[in-house]
Amino acid sequence: MKSDFNNCAGCGAAAGVDKLSCPECREPLIAPAKRSIAVWRLGEVRAGVLSGITRIVSEAFKVPVVVQPSLLDPRPSLRPRWKGVSATAFLNQVDRRAKRGVLFSLGITEENIVPGAAWNYLFGYAYLGRPSCVVSLHEISSDGADLKAIVRRAAAIAIHEIGHNCGLDHHGYDDGIPCVMTADTPLDCLELLDEGTHKFCRDCQQVVDRNLSQA
Repeated sequence: MKSDFNNCAGCGAAAGVDKLSCPECREPLIAPAKRSIAVWRLGEVRAGVLSGITRIVSEAFKVPVVVQPSLLDPRPSLRPRWKGVSATAFLNQVDRRAKRGVLFSLGITEENIVPGAAWNYLFGYAYLGRPSCVVSLHEISSDGADLKAIVRRAAAIAIHEIGHNCGLDHHGYDDGIPCVMTADTPLDCLELLDEGTHKFCRDCQQVVDRNLSQA
């Protein structure tokens, strides 16, 4: 990914993905996130939403969450003829920044994310068994939901996607299992998301706990 940079949120200068501070204004670009969940933003994210998501995710996994001060370069994910930015390119950027000692790397964006030209939206996207995932706020705020609802929805998606990072697959809605891993891509909608939970079932929680203990 040749044109991938971190952009300073203060002055907008671009820097290599491993640069710790801005070459222009010297503001930090990367914050230490050892034994934490690192959050990377594709574009600015509303402050109230971001702080709410990070608080709930931190509580769910009982680890710190560190919001990285820089913004991801938007160019790799732009797809002018698609209905959103490339979820895969965004995820690859986040995955590229996953460092040894960081538990998970979570990308958050206000942009719509899609895996291909025929798709309308995705709530989130993750690599199974790898420590990187992304969440979009676009569709979950499309119905004019208030801040509290947007935060609750986004946090559930983030927890779900990190569950995939731990190797977890979906429970089907028909299984009747109260678990944040309940989903079915062709059926997922805001109504089902609002009926869901932030918690893992007992079996899924054991897998998550094992992953955290071995990380």
